[in-house]
Amino acid sequence: MYPVMKARGFTLIEVLVSLLVLAIGVLGVATLQLSTYRQLQTSNNYAIAALLGGDMADRMMANSAQGLLGTYVHDAAPNNAPDCSATTCNSSQRATYDMARWQAQLAGNADVWGGAGLPSGSGEVAAVTGSTNEFEIIVRWDDDRSGSTGETCPPADDDDLDCHTVIVRL
Repeated sequence: MYPVMKARGFTLIEVLVSLLVLAIGVLGVATLQLSTYRQLQTSNNYAIAALLGGDMADRMMANSAQGLLGTYVHDAAPNNAPDCSATTCNSSQRATYDMARWQAQLAGNADVWGGAGLPSGSGEVAAVTGSTNEFEIIVRWDDDRSGSTGETCPPADDDDLDCHTVIVRL
């Protein structure tokens, strides 16, 4: 007869293997959480872009006489915009005020819109070629905060900013 031998250390190996499996699972959950956070941020940025694009379209429709004259066509904030919230403005001054306020909203100016702008946010309004009453509103931002600067819309590669386009007919 063979003597009965007790197995030693077997339970310790099982515990170590269980800890390894648990650690891999926790890392997987953490990676999933990070991915979810990035996707939520992207979704939030697209929602803000849609709201701001619609905001400029509403401003143009409310001041359609100046819109049809092309006063709203711009690609940067105007200089010396009047403060139409404090004083009475004519329709041309109102258009300048609207453009300055919109550009400040895109950049996330807390005094204008609670600071909920877009990362490297910018925008432009351009007349649609061949039309006298259609305008293209483009909102751009650097969603992944990689320092992108390209302005092709829709983005052609990673160097282009993310964008959202609204067409408004006055």
